[in-house]
Amino acid sequence: IPLQVVLLGKTGAGMSATGNTILGRKDFRPKKKLKSVTADIEKQNAAVDGRDVSVVDTPGLFDTQLPAEELAMEIGRSIYESSPGPHAFLIVLRVNDRFTEQEKIAFETLESVFGSGLAKYAIILFTHGDALEGYSLEKLIGGNRDLSRVVEQCGGRYHILNNKARGNRAQVTELMEKIDRMVEDNGGSCYTNEMFEVCCMLTVKIMGITKMFCQMHRGM
Repeated sequence: IPLQVVLLGKTGAGMSATGNTILGRKDFRPKKKLKSVTADIEKQNAAVDGRDVSVVDTPGLFDTQLPAEELAMEIGRSIYESSPGPHAFLIVLRVNDRFTEQEKIAFETLESVFGSGLAKYAIILFTHGDALEGYSLEKLIGGNRDLSRVVEQCGGRYHILNNKARGNRAQVTELMEKIDRMVEDNGGSCYTNEMFEVCCMLTVKIMGITKMFCQMHRGM
């Protein structure tokens, strides 16, 4: 079974470029305009450090007229057409962007759809590593309470890539080693279709209750 990695995040974070850096070739193209969720989910495979790796590139959250929660659910459903499920979720963030309320909401949205188990299989991946210019990534994380909390929820796992230095395979090897350690910590398991279905049903119920409550409130 190939190591399956799923890229999640906002548009402009560098998900497609990250997929290309991991695979060592230009398979993914940046998404300009979202046509449909399913059409914009791409999966590519390659040999990385002598092993089969499958990377799934997804649409950025907040890219459509769909509420972010519904979009995340559609992404989840499409991902799980290829079972058994991802070994790793890479939550992609630009290192030179402030971790704002929107980023916080994006992570919470993903967690509400994929469940608290998401963090168990997740690594925070910072892109635009060249923008650090000698500044400490640890200081950057420690200087933002919300970002620190998200990294902590993901078991303190994070990595940085410079997608402009695609020829630097050492940064990819290091990422693969971090993923391997996480998979080992998870007993070699992946995030399964069954886990998603349980979370999905719960989210649908919550969304339905919230919608009903809002309608009742408007009718008062």
